[in-house]
Amino acid sequence: MAKSLAKTLLPEARDRLKTIGSLGGASLSERGEAVVRRLSRRDEMRYLLDGILSDDRQLGEIAARSYYHANSFLKIVLAVGDENAWKLRLHVWHPQSEADLLPREDIHSHRWDFTTALLLGEYNAREYMIAPGDDYHHYRYTPVRADQHFSLEAMGSEQLAKVCESNVQAGTVYHLDHRVLHSIARSNDGPTATVVLQGPVVRDTTNVYRTSPVSGKGGGDKGIYVERPSVDQLRGELAQLHHWL
Repeated sequence: MAKSLAKTLLPEARDRLKTIGSLGGASLSERGEAVVRRLSRRDEMRYLLDGILSDDRQLGEIAARSYYHANSFLKIVLAVGDENAWKLRLHVWHPQSEADLLPREDIHSHRWDFTTALLLGEYNAREYMIAPGDDYHHYRYTPVRADQHFSLEAMGSEQLAKVCESNVQAGTVYHLDHRVLHSIARSNDGPTATVVLQGPVVRDTTNVYRTSPVSGKGGGDKGIYVERPSVDQLRGELAQLHHWL
């Protein structure tokens, strides 16, 4: 019988994920979903956070691979599978006043499929396709490297049409294929957090579509710096998430 994830610590969650293989295809969308769903229970996540907060070594390892994402959330990489077969992450958005709510994030696809559960809060999600519609600046995205930069290479312009939209509530679990163009926007001013299980990388780069160019010139390969949290910053972020839960 499979070991329960109830009241688990991070090393046990990592061991459980190793037992479901590479997490490609159906494994990610079916068996991986069960892992995400269990970890998205608030009592279990509080217990998981307690274990991390009491272990400075774990905090240091997690801080070194986490960063403040350009789409205005903290991307916390809790654990990584062998040869990057999977990544278990938390995404955390801080509360904002209605006046300070940020615009919808850039439309983008991914380099991997993923399963996610909305742990806290809510957001508005949209999906798009390349079709006659609104004009966007198209960029090829290359991921964050050890030097803490990612790059956006201008690829011209493209028209996109919205194909669906939904308001996603806490407790929702869903799977997204890496090819789907999508964006999300905060739909309230409270904290928001998701649990994400990322599958294996299937492409080296992906696509980003913006309503405005990265710079006034609108061209070139732009290296963009990302900030990684210090151990003390991460401790504070996780303690705050624990309080919100």
